[in-house]
Amino acid sequence: MPLVNPLGMLQAARQGGYCVGAFNLVDFLTTEAIVQAAEAKRSPVMLQTSSATVKRFGIKNIVQMARMAAENSPVPVALHLDHGTDRKVIGEAIRGGYTSVMFDGSKYPLPENAARTREIVDEAHAHGVSVEGEIGVVAGVEDEIVIHQDKAIYTTPDEALEFLRLSGVDFLAAAIGTAHGFYKVQPRLDIDTLRKLAHATDCPMVVHGGTGLPDDVVRQLIAAGAAKMNVSTQIKQTYLDGLHGYIESHRTEYNPLKLLDHARQELVAMIGRYMEVFGSAGRA
Repeated sequence: MPLVNPLGMLQAARQGGYCVGAFNLVDFLTTEAIVQAAEAKRSPVMLQTSSATVKRFGIKNIVQMARMAAENSPVPVALHLDHGTDRKVIGEAIRGGYTSVMFDGSKYPLPENAARTREIVDEAHAHGVSVEGEIGVVAGVEDEIVIHQDKAIYTTPDEALEFLRLSGVDFLAAAIGTAHGFYKVQPRLDIDTLRKLAHATDCPMVVHGGTGLPDDVVRQLIAAGAAKMNVSTQIKQTYLDGLHGYIESHRTEYNPLKLLDHARQELVAMIGRYMEVFGSAGRA
């Protein structure tokens, strides 16, 4: 089916008490694996791209990859730009076929973040595209964005609700202590803030930094109101480990198709497991 606006699937997830995974693609193989996992688990899914992937392939090629993977799929597939900071690139994504975009204005004071986000919301909605905003600062590494743990800024419920009112975003990423990349220390999560926000608004809540969170913590976050959870670093690790492992055990074999198929199968299995933990399996 054609790529879909993810707002409907996130609203359904919120109401149904489960979470939709947003998995970062890095090439066509990972795109294919994400959609195949969703088909196998009958799960809605969001294909997600970082700014680095956009720089490597360009908006047009990414949209084409996503459409190729989704066009014959029976499950709903969305295409989302994650952590957009370049206004020009965000506009190109909105006009070029993405079905949702994120503007990361977390470095700005709340009023400026909300005002800049509102401009993008107005443009995106005119093209049938939904928008994710962020309030607070999530620690970790996301492409060129590097935030040390001691510089992370937790979101407060009052700030988040004011941001929602001013910006008009469709779904919201609140900084509650999760982090991009692998966790080097035990995260100090403010799940209560997520719970308060979910009770105070109908806006679907987003959790960044899904890689490495224990299953029981993921389930707590979903129970508290998380409707979208991002997984990026685990995609890269599984992909590269799959390639490395196959090469190491097949040193005299020179068949790239078998190599790539092995990595794809590893990715499909890993992503499918996330969908089971998220509770999105069987929801498409």
